[in-house]
Amino acid sequence: MTLKTKCRRHWKSLGISNTERLKDFIAALFVEHEHQKDVLIEIYKLAFPEWDRISKIRGYPEIGNEMWSYICRLFQEFDHDHHPDCMPGGAWMNTGFSVNKDLGDWDISFGNCTIQYES
Repeated sequence: MTLKTKCRRHWKSLGISNTERLKDFIAALFVEHEHQKDVLIEIYKLAFPEWDRISKIRGYPEIGNEMWSYICRLFQEFDHDHHPDCMPGGAWMNTGFSVNKDLGDWDISFGNCTIQYES
C-alpha cells in the first residue's frame, strides 16, 4: 500500500472526508498545543499514520499550494501569539512540508520522501 493511500485512509478514519473537515482538523491542532514543535509533529502524524514506527524520514512530503499557504498562515498566527520573538511560521517553512504547485490545492504527495521504519 502506498504512503498516499495510507494517509488518505487515516484521514477517513479521523472523519476527514473533505477539504473543510481537513481545515478544521488542522486548525484544531493549533488550539490543542502550546508549542509549534508539537503542532508540527501532529501534522506529520496526520500524514504518516504509522508515525510511531518511523525511525527516519528523508525529504519532505509535498502538498498543494492552498494547503501549504493555509498551514503557513496558521503557524504565523500561532507564533505571533505564542512565540513573539521568533520568525512567524519559521518552523513550518524550515521543517514542514514542501509546496508543489503542480499538485491539486489540497493534495499530498510522498514522491520526494522516503521512510525508514524501525526494525
